[in-house]
Amino acid sequence: MSEADASVRKDLGDYLHQAVLDHPDVMAECLSILRMYNLTPADLFFKYEAFLMSRPSGLRAKLSSLSLETLRELRSEIQREQQAKAVAAMAGLPSAASGIQSDQSTKSAVGVRKGKGNMADIGGFLEGLSTPSRPAKPRASYSTIRSSTHPNNESPAGSTFSPSLKGTVATPFQATPAAPAASSYRPEASRPSNGGLLETPLGRGGNGLSVPSSPTSPAGSPTHMTPQLTQPFELRPQPHSLVETLNPHLPDSNQGVPSGSRPRVTLSSTADPKQWNYRYMFEKISQRSEALDDSIDDYAENIKDAYGISELGDPHFVSEESIYTVGRILSPPTDTSKATTSSLFLESSRLLGAGKRIALRFAPPGTLKVRGGAPGVKGFGLFPGCLACLKGRNGGGGAFVVEEVLLPAPSALAQSSASELLDFQHGEKLKGQPISMMTAAGPYTLEDDLAYAPLSALVEVVSRERPDVLLLLGPFVDAQHPSITSGAVTQTPNEIFRDQVSRRLQDVLDTSPGTVIILVPSVRDVVSHHSAFPQSMLDKEALGLPKKVKVLPNPCTFSINEVIVALSSVDILFHLRREELYQKAEEAEPDPELKGAEVKDAMANLLRHVLGQRSFYPIFPPPETTASEVNLDVTHYPLLKMDGPAPDILILPSKLKHFSKIVDSTLVINPAHLARAHTAGTFAKVSIHPVPRPKLENAISDGGELDEFRDHQVWDRARSEIWRI
Repeated sequence: MSEADASVRKDLGDYLHQAVLDHPDVMAECLSILRMYNLTPADLFFKYEAFLMSRPSGLRAKLSSLSLETLRELRSEIQREQQAKAVAAMAGLPSAASGIQSDQSTKSAVGVRKGKGNMADIGGFLEGLSTPSRPAKPRASYSTIRSSTHPNNESPAGSTFSPSLKGTVATPFQATPAAPAASSYRPEASRPSNGGLLETPLGRGGNGLSVPSSPTSPAGSPTHMTPQLTQPFELRPQPHSLVETLNPHLPDSNQGVPSGSRPRVTLSSTADPKQWNYRYMFEKISQRSEALDDSIDDYAENIKDAYGISELGDPHFVSEESIYTVGRILSPPTDTSKATTSSLFLESSRLLGAGKRIALRFAPPGTLKVRGGAPGVKGFGLFPGCLACLKGRNGGGGAFVVEEVLLPAPSALAQSSASELLDFQHGEKLKGQPISMMTAAGPYTLEDDLAYAPLSALVEVVSRERPDVLLLLGPFVDAQHPSITSGAVTQTPNEIFRDQVSRRLQDVLDTSPGTVIILVPSVRDVVSHHSAFPQSMLDKEALGLPKKVKVLPNPCTFSINEVIVALSSVDILFHLRREELYQKAEEAEPDPELKGAEVKDAMANLLRHVLGQRSFYPIFPPPETTASEVNLDVTHYPLLKMDGPAPDILILPSKLKHFSKIVDSTLVINPAHLARAHTAGTFAKVSIHPVPRPKLENAISDGGELDEFRDHQVWDRARSEIWRI
């Protein structure tokens, strides 16, 4: 370490104290900001103080602890400030650069001039910019010190790696832990008597370009730097390779739809598309309150039916006897990112408790019970917005002491008549062949460009294998793509979609006309005119989509023949993973076969939250850090419900590691994302085999008058595969 570098580190320690001295990753991020924006340690300290004072008091307490997340927000604030100054300085110029040239020596970005001073590079996030010229009067900043002590190391201009550049290293990447074992257990609700989470790192480049020279790494990644070369997508390792398989004993469906044939499956849905075409940002407080209140009352009725509880009590009523009550779990804002058991409140509905809130206190771990969960799961998870049934009492201390937690019972399984199943699976269309389906979730292009190379690779696979259904979830034109956020594009979002997505989908239909293509938007989609969740479907005419392509809202539940499919493009699993508070408890009715052994499956617990709460997004309010990824419209809460029987297949794309898992007799698939920041992603293939014909024929009595209803049991006859694109 040079003397000048040590001096800068010492100045940072004098201003920011232990926040940087005890955390090397925070120190590295501060040094990166100093170099990128040509600042001194004093400048950075003053900008941080101004950044805190400009925030609301509730958020100020959270940001007062200097961390990597806080520094990334500060970096974005400095970038916006620099960009605003650059635009203001260009207002008097006769002309400005309008594109990015191909010549390396003359590269420029939209809205940026490379002139005198230190304002040439607005944040270092624009691709192709060389190191800006130095100011007339040198400053004792880290950028100047670095250029004098290391003259051969140039500041990188963008995120594209060039092997000829010296001293460039990529942001380190940490492998994701292995997925937990699948669990097909389906608990039964019992009559109550009256007497290590998995840690999955965040992906790179979620909010902008990943500058190769930055010494920091995303949350969950190692803080030390390891060289990693960014290579072209065409040279990716192990293209189109199998990653994992669920139900491998079932044969793979490699026949596909016969070439030139018509679709072999039928799509159906009971939802009215007009319900999703609502006007958002016109919510009334009374309507929001009523929607939240109705959800508590509906949950209370389900709990009473499942456990045979005759009456629910008011938790505010002081009594020495234990009662059952239902409400919504709330957590006030805290200085930490996650609530604790001592900071939770229970909000009752107006019918049960006049809508009041009361503090919760849990009994000691040895006496706290949990009922209705999976065998061996000695505990339960809570999160803000979670609906819960609690048994306990209010002894007059201003708090409700919880003695037992009753988990929600699974929804009823989907059933169809044997004659209907026989017609679907062994009729003239399928003739006993399995249904093949491929599903993928956006983004569909790397952050380096808008060439949509991963989507092209997927289209090649679809055209070759010709599945019955191709299910694509957004975002298709991602609002968080660096080229979109920086404005470095020459086409409108609709034109990008028509050229890159619609054209390729037409190629699929030309090659395989029997494939049914379904598109579901994302809140991050620029091409969607509806940016709230629940979200309406895409506009086929405006986007130039072929007529045979089906568009569905987000979220939605529909049927492919008899198979009920539910899906949502919002990353509810990642949000639950961050918000869940796990509480240890003893089983009220332990399984004697386990002999007291504890079963740990964190991912299955998250999935049971979604299925048990019967909502595609049970969190309320959405986490502050991820609220922009949801844009939740509370008034239209009913559109987020999973009414009716449990889905046969539940598709929930997430930045968590890909998996296929059976939870409460539902096949849950996380295909992850087709494209990551700078690397290829994954997608899923599903083959749903038919029930043997003799079984269905035997279930139909003579004359068909007493047609037997059967469970679909898709989880037992479906083979799910995760493939690397």
